[in-house]
Amino acid sequence: MISENTVNIHEKDICRMLDEFFQPGRYTDLAPNGLLLSNAQVIDKVYTATFSSEEVLGKLRRQGAHDCLLFTHHPGAQHPESEPPVYFSDRDKHYMKENRISHYSMHLPLDQLGPYAPGIALAGEMELTPYSSFFEEGGAMMGVICTGPFQTVQQVLDKTELVVEHKCRLYQYGEENLQDGKIALVAGGCEGADIYEKLRKAGVRLFVTGVGTKEADWFAPSHEAARQQGVSILAAGHYSTEKFALKSVCRFFEERGLKAEFIEETPLLMDL
Repeated sequence: MISENTVNIHEKDICRMLDEFFQPGRYTDLAPNGLLLSNAQVIDKVYTATFSSEEVLGKLRRQGAHDCLLFTHHPGAQHPESEPPVYFSDRDKHYMKENRISHYSMHLPLDQLGPYAPGIALAGEMELTPYSSFFEEGGAMMGVICTGPFQTVQQVLDKTELVVEHKCRLYQYGEENLQDGKIALVAGGCEGADIYEKLRKAGVRLFVTGVGTKEADWFAPSHEAARQQGVSILAAGHYSTEKFALKSVCRFFEERGLKAEFIEETPLLMDL
């Protein structure tokens, strides 16, 4: 809910608040973090989006957005995992400058387990209770091991498809029944074949994540490792598993007096 008592905040002040809260300097991140485009002196509203894409800017255009901040998780657009990301074009940047739209992006610092983390947000949507963490990337702890009201892999698949509102892909490498309702979860993507032995030892038989395709060279080795350990992989899409974090981070801005709105995108499901 947007607060009725909204205020305008100088760009440098909202960036300072974000930097102090998320502390980007703590992480080793290949993606750029922080203020990427400085176009607005005073921020009237914040728009949040998972990726930085033409689709997002198209929605800003239709709303007549100006004097605002675009807060994203990724500095580029959705793309096939075998291809490099595409960033805002010169034309896009000109539009943003003309309309005083600044761009701030936060990658690993947002992934770090916390109140607005993708893993925590997705677990909440799926009615899961995190009780342990795993999988670190660049200093950010991203994975959660959860319990929930599910007894079988099929039940989790049904719930996941209900939450993300599209078909998902199950790679069934393990048992159908869950042990103590345990599920491991990393929103977005998870590189590293070593996690599956650890998950097996922890009693986890199902790993829910975003990217599952064997076409992604960084994820392909995970399939054989998961098969050997009897851990099934449920792929629900990079965008679809992360978007709930960008919905929840609206609260960060609203609690500081700013209007905030999440921008929905069309999921690219080539990554399942």
